[in-house]
Amino acid sequence: MSSDAQIGGDGTRGPLNEIPTEWYETLRHPRRIRLLEVLHAKESPVTLAELTGAVADRETDGGSDGRLYHEVRISLVHNHLPRLAECGMVEWDGETAALADDTPLPLSDLSGLLEARDAQGRLLEVFVHPVRTQLYSIVRERPRPISVDRLASELAAREAGSLSTPEEAAIALHHVHLPAMDDVGALEFDREAGTVRRSDRSTPSMTS
Repeated sequence: MSSDAQIGGDGTRGPLNEIPTEWYETLRHPRRIRLLEVLHAKESPVTLAELTGAVADRETDGGSDGRLYHEVRISLVHNHLPRLAECGMVEWDGETAALADDTPLPLSDLSGLLEARDAQGRLLEVFVHPVRTQLYSIVRERPRPISVDRLASELAAREAGSLSTPEEAAIALHHVHLPAMDDVGALEFDREAGTVRRSDRSTPSMTS
């Protein structure tokens, strides 16, 4: 699959950095994105059996077996559907599921990240984060390298994630966020110079 995931609004949903902060952790799981894709394709509620079969088929390109079907069903009932329902993304009554109405869910963007997983490793898991989506937007707008200190100040001013001070943001950038984003090719982090720049590699294109 292509690694050039297009991370922009689809005209009906907001971009990734408009996702409610409390949703990010839930949306990092590949199976939950596949589940949401199935529900998005249906106009009416989907039974658990239909949903299980569709998710299993998406994970194996149509070659799922009984063992996988059972594992997917258990995970949907006891993990994924309750988590998505708790966040308000899905309506789940124990037998059928449907996407909740009027939720700011940029599913095309999330699907693009999921499709790029094979080429860029943990792209979905790394990228979908309240700090990293804003970090990426800032860096992508700059044609020249930007210092980590400047990035930290901008993120703290935006109150990205739980970052509230430039000092706190700088520590998180150096030790957590920048190494992770550099690892998947979303940006280039020069530790020695203390700067960050847009990546020349094939990376997501996200609107802010």
